[in-house]
Amino acid sequence: MTGILTAVVNQPADDPFPFRGRVVWLTPAQGGRQTGPPRPDFYAANAFVPPHTAHSGLASFVLRNLVAGALVSPAEARWLVVENSGPYRVEPGTVVVVSEGPKPVGYFHVVEVS
Repeated sequence: MTGILTAVVNQPADDPFPFRGRVVWLTPAQGGRQTGPPRPDFYAANAFVPPHTAHSGLASFVLRNLVAGALVSPAEARWLVVENSGPYRVEPGTVVVVSEGPKPVGYFHVVEVS
């Protein structure tokens, strides 16, 4: 394992996932992941908060407690390294763009931040 997955696996088990909401994955025809929604119940990727873009606000993002393979699923999420501030500020009502590199593959709709 390398990169973001190593960082996720090495996280303390009690690290909080403060964002709760639902993720909507793009289909391959919409430009989403060619293999469809993730199969495991967690997914590590990049993300940004509009109006920032993949070029101005990209950071590592982790989703967990997904319904494996579902196009729409409840989920919990967190930034992996950055704080929830500035261009990475997430609050109820925020939509976080989940991406693989600069390419959007899903949208995490935030309902609650603890």
